[in-house]
Amino acid sequence: MSSLAKRYVRFMDGMADLIGWFAMFLIYVMILVLLYDVFSDKVLGVVQNWTLETAQFTLAAFYFLAGPKTLKDEGHVRLDLLYDRLGARGRAIIDSITIWLVIFYLAVLLWGGVSSLHYSWVTHQRLPSLWAPSLVPIKILMNVCVLLMILQCIAIFFRDVLRIGEGKPR
Repeated sequence: MSSLAKRYVRFMDGMADLIGWFAMFLIYVMILVLLYDVFSDKVLGVVQNWTLETAQFTLAAFYFLAGPKTLKDEGHVRLDLLYDRLGARGRAIIDSITIWLVIFYLAVLLWGGVSSLHYSWVTHQRLPSLWAPSLVPIKILMNVCVLLMILQCIAIFFRDVLRIGEGKPR
């Protein structure tokens, strides 16, 4: 079991790194879209009605895609009043328990996201704007990323269980 768990952790960590690397470039895409909007408006005198929503969708994709990488690198916010005073094994024990709260939260989020995606799909939901883009693609991305975060949380659980068993420090 530990060999399978180690391979799963390596696979998910590698996937989180790859997705995080891709997400990093979305900020540049967003900046280019906004620069094009300013150039088009101020220099060409043509107002674009798609650029603001494209930038918003790109930013949303960025923070959805950055979720698994943030979990992997422990870049999230943590209340460290007692946690820092524990040893590596104690932190692994606490993390292996509390990660299930995160998984529960993400599962509820996924459940609501799938329901919202279904509604958007059935009703052909669009943003109420001049451009009126479909909301289905961003909701698909959101649900895929929440699922990836759940899978990363499971990898974190396995990593902590392996640390508890092996007694290795972080």
